[in-house]
Amino acid sequence: MPVATASATPTPQLHNLKTNALAEPLGIAAGAPRLSWQLDSDRRGVAQTRYEVHVATSSKKLKHPDAWDSGVVRSDRSVDVEYAGAALKPYTQYFWTVRVWDNNGRATRWSDPATFETAQLQPSDWSGQWIGADSQPGAEWTDYTVDADVTVAKEALGIFFRGRAGLGYMWQLNSLNGAKLRPHVRQSGGGYVVLGEIPLNVDLSQRHHLRITVAGKTITTWIDDVQVDQRDRSDHDAAGIVGFRTNGAESGVVHNLVVTNAAGKKLVDTSFAAGDQTFPDGTVLPGGGLQVKGNTDLWLPGPPLPVFKRTVTIPAGKKVVRARVYAAAQGVYELSLNGRKVGDQELAPGWTDYRKRIQSQTYDVTRQLRSGQNVLGAELSTGWYAGNLAMFGPQKYGSETALTAQLRVTYSDGTTDVIGTDQSWQTAPGAVRVADLLNGESYDARRTAAEWTPALLRPSATAQLVPQTDQPVRVTQHLAAKAIASPTAGKYLYDLGQNMVGVGRFKLTGQPGQTVTIRYGEVLNPDGTLYTDNLRGARATDRYTFATNQTETYQPRFTFHGFRYVEVSGLPTAPPASAITGVVMGTDGAQTTSFHTNSALVNQLHSNIVWGQRGNFLSIPTDTPARDERMGWTGDINVFARTAVYNLDSQAFLSKWLQDLRDSQTADGAYPSVAPTVPNSFDGGQGNAGWADAGVNVPWTLWQAYGDTNVIREHYASMARYVDYLASHSPGLIRGGGDYGDWLNLDDPTPGDLIGTAFMAKGARQLSQMAAAIGNSADETKYRKLYDDVRAAWIARFVAADGKVGADSQTGYILGFTNDLIPDVTKSGEHFVNTILRRDTHLSTGFLGVDGLLPVLTKVGRSDLAYKLLQNTSYPSWGYEIGKGATTVWERWNSINPDGTFNDVGMNSFNHYAYGAVGEWMYRTLAGVSAAEPGYRKVLIAPNPGGGITKADFTLETPYGKVVSNWKTTARGFQLEVTVPANATAIVRLPGSKDSVNVASGTYRFEVRAG
Repeated sequence: MPVATASATPTPQLHNLKTNALAEPLGIAAGAPRLSWQLDSDRRGVAQTRYEVHVATSSKKLKHPDAWDSGVVRSDRSVDVEYAGAALKPYTQYFWTVRVWDNNGRATRWSDPATFETAQLQPSDWSGQWIGADSQPGAEWTDYTVDADVTVAKEALGIFFRGRAGLGYMWQLNSLNGAKLRPHVRQSGGGYVVLGEIPLNVDLSQRHHLRITVAGKTITTWIDDVQVDQRDRSDHDAAGIVGFRTNGAESGVVHNLVVTNAAGKKLVDTSFAAGDQTFPDGTVLPGGGLQVKGNTDLWLPGPPLPVFKRTVTIPAGKKVVRARVYAAAQGVYELSLNGRKVGDQELAPGWTDYRKRIQSQTYDVTRQLRSGQNVLGAELSTGWYAGNLAMFGPQKYGSETALTAQLRVTYSDGTTDVIGTDQSWQTAPGAVRVADLLNGESYDARRTAAEWTPALLRPSATAQLVPQTDQPVRVTQHLAAKAIASPTAGKYLYDLGQNMVGVGRFKLTGQPGQTVTIRYGEVLNPDGTLYTDNLRGARATDRYTFATNQTETYQPRFTFHGFRYVEVSGLPTAPPASAITGVVMGTDGAQTTSFHTNSALVNQLHSNIVWGQRGNFLSIPTDTPARDERMGWTGDINVFARTAVYNLDSQAFLSKWLQDLRDSQTADGAYPSVAPTVPNSFDGGQGNAGWADAGVNVPWTLWQAYGDTNVIREHYASMARYVDYLASHSPGLIRGGGDYGDWLNLDDPTPGDLIGTAFMAKGARQLSQMAAAIGNSADETKYRKLYDDVRAAWIARFVAADGKVGADSQTGYILGFTNDLIPDVTKSGEHFVNTILRRDTHLSTGFLGVDGLLPVLTKVGRSDLAYKLLQNTSYPSWGYEIGKGATTVWERWNSINPDGTFNDVGMNSFNHYAYGAVGEWMYRTLAGVSAAEPGYRKVLIAPNPGGGITKADFTLETPYGKVVSNWKTTARGFQLEVTVPANATAIVRLPGSKDSVNVASGTYRFEVRAG
């Protein structure tokens, strides 16, 4: 490695080397990687003036690199330096090092080497085939009779039969406007065709016996032994299973079920006694009977989840120097090698639109391989691919899961072995009987894979493979449980102390064959029982069946839940609290802020914001991690993005999600309201104001936070199409508001066209700024003119002569001020302040106004009101939620009403980060730290104390290093200590002063004396 000339004067140290915003990434995608480093020095005023980068295929070659020698480059750039060397090769490890010269002309030592590795760079590089296991019903499920006693509790109950891959017949008993039988055919894409309506002379709210016989093409139906229908259909002639369905408010109870095939064999025979697991995803009532309600497609489960294995032999006498497994799935998977889990990822490969992109992962297994025989294994679940997606049911991308993998072993003699998935792999049913991301997992520890058969080949999806570009989902923390009183005998409750996302880990003792049931909830009912109504169709229930009478450990692997409380039942005595652990999961972006003030309420609010982000950043930015939704709503991340980039390293994660958004963009340029969309089921609507605009605001936010112009270039054509779409679909440059408006505002509606036009102005201006950042001067001018024209149209339509805006709503003013659409700040500012005061200094905004609420108050000179709103404890406020026990931010300002009752169960999450967008003001204004230039190359430190907050200690990890703003007010005055990282500068603005101080890197102390 090159050695710099020694110097008696201390020089900066180089550290935190990253490639594509990731540390030591395995398996980067095609394209020139971007290299970043940080300088560290105790000396003030350190800046980089030149750099030199070496990239090589081994650490020994770094002195004379075989991939790239940048030469000495005169530049202060230390973030996202683009690789410009030889073409990268697939499946290759690269080492790189850097040295820089400071502003005194001194060279640093060469940094410790960092590495990055390529994966496949094009589909032809991939070696593994796609394999799966047979999960479809056998021929015995072709002709059979269904006998069931049923009660329609509300509106309707459907019975599936001959169901295969989510399709089949659905005979519905319907009580709306008179009892009737409504036969349906479920078709590809999830739609139904109604075949007719047969009036029934019965009261469906009472228990009745239903019989359906399917013999060839003939389907005959009886109610209480009276034939009510017979018809011939050939839509679904193949073998298929049974199930039940309700939708919306519908509900029913199935008291028993017997399915007998044409040969007289009973395929199902159950009375649904308490604890019955015939339908593991279902709910069996304490007194017996299978309850079916809400948005539910409840199918009889097929075989247990498949496991796969392949023996791999490492020749004796050969030394392994590097071994990697590359894998992906249609479904979610977990690998093992010699019985030990491979890697630390969870729920791989994550959620994408699998029709267009499937992420592959890379694992280092060098130390797990041994000489001689090794067993490479895998387990495969349905995940987002074939499991339940939101409230829209399962199998939205496909019905058959598949795995592809390849093990690449490199030896010291330079040779390489490649072992890919193919029909030499074997498969068998495993111990996980059923698993679903929404409903939970059922695990039978008595089962061991035994009946091994050759794996089936699936159709190839290799053309859709792309290496994962963001941090994986990992376990990020463990929480201890506390036992709490339970009002229900036999149901034991535990409190993790924090609304979290992940699963539980349980060390329990039972008897062979005994099953323990584990349920999860965010809050408790007033009577102390577990509250789960707000989960809607998500069962959020895990089950574990013991193999022995010894203590066994169980941690679900193919599901996740949003919860604070855990209920355990099925054991004679309560397990100790030490037996239960909360296993926190999420996309593993590093936490980048610390924030502490003298206010316990403000500190708790910061904690709630961070925990909400940690839980909802799981493969995609979700709206809620608990109920049957968990979709990538664009409106939520649109308002929260500027807070998100403070609290967690979100660069790679949100860049990945922007690709999800591009994959969902329509041909005319509109963005959907969720990304990924749910195929053939839901996109939330196209071009919705405040939602679809995330397609411009999120990349703009990434650029501001990280100085990332690569995300602008990647996303630019898509953004331009979108903004052009808005302009062409907005007559007179007045845009409609779409479907959602200022979502969940408190009786303070804002006109939809005011909202839509304000967001069009915002997008045009942001796009103009981003065009300038990448040197596109023509588009800079084009979209700046569009902004000016839209601004003029907005003022003409929505601003009155006295400064009143629109319907005089809080959000109307907020959108006007944040986008610089207000012509007379004084007049409109007074009206805005009055919207606060007339509500007794309380907020009324919904999602689209909350991020700008406090910033606009500061902008109009009323930070005193901003501090009051921040620290209110009466409804509605963030402090009100905290007073009700919130440890994450709620979906509604009144998820729990002042009288202690819960809000509408149809939409009431206790972990929903949108209203946490207030964090951006806390960090930018209260703590006083923001980016004066994109990426914090220049920092603005300008704290604005008030509201009884007398001290704040804030640290932010920026691309250049740590920025600190630590201030306090005392009787003597105001004191501020700041730290600016090397190769960055700062503007420091003290409270009450119009003047600024420009400082270079280092630590500085400022004081403003009282009086």
